[in-house]
Amino acid sequence: MNNQRGMTLISWVIVLGIIAFFATIALRLIPMYQEYFGVKNIMQGMETELRDNKLTKAQVNIMLLRRFNTGYIHSVKKENIIIERGKNNAFVTKIKIDYEVREPFIAQIDLIGHFISEIDVEPKGRLRSQ
Repeated sequence: MNNQRGMTLISWVIVLGIIAFFATIALRLIPMYQEYFGVKNIMQGMETELRDNKLTKAQVNIMLLRRFNTGYIHSVKKENIIIERGKNNAFVTKIKIDYEVREPFIAQIDLIGHFISEIDVEPKGRLRSQ
């Protein structure tokens, strides 16, 4: 009696199809997350800039757009950037970036990534010691 051992051709095709499906998802998502980590790095640099310098909204906007340009960040547009001043301060203390990336996947199906990055350098109120 001959017993069949191993996978048949149909089994191999199914396994390769599943691997190809997940590889396609990974190839679409990896650039999206690489760009997000670039935004996070730029925001960390901006946090240092805001702590060390007193910058206006226009200065911060120009610095962010220049850094996005040199960092090849194309998904963040000017309307995705929220720049706020401190409560009792004329200078910028908070930056929030809220944006979405859509990547075509298969036919009319898109992969969507929604990313939010925020920094706030405004000193918090200190408790008085008695």
